[in-house]
Amino acid sequence: MEQDSAANDLSALGGGQTLAAAWDDLLETLSDDWSDLLVELELRADRPYRPVALTVSALNPERCDERSAFRFRVGHDFGYGAAAQAARHCLELLDEQRVEGRLRLLDLLSQKRPFETQGPVWRLGGRSL
Repeated sequence: MEQDSAANDLSALGGGQTLAAAWDDLLETLSDDWSDLLVELELRADRPYRPVALTVSALNPERCDERSAFRFRVGHDFGYGAAAQAARHCLELLDEQRVEGRLRLLDLLSQKRPFETQGPVWRLGGRSL
């Protein structure tokens, strides 16, 4: 699933959808029993990555290859990752800074109740997330 922040693919400006609104739309499509999300936020190529990563540092963002993008985890009720409300707040901060981007839901787990662990581990490109 992919949620662009505006119709022109990577824009939160000019009356397009904000990142926070894209986040809300993404969450609305999920069933109530989701437990873990792996999300990617791709920024415009001309946007400096570091200031944005600092703004969303509460999400514990991880840089994605050489693109101006990062991934973060969200836990619904427990486990690894930020709370959904914290993720939305960080996206609101980016909207205030007029950051343009695209949200992608990379992976979703539902009905997970881990035993003696905080949650799942995703493997992407040979790395654990």
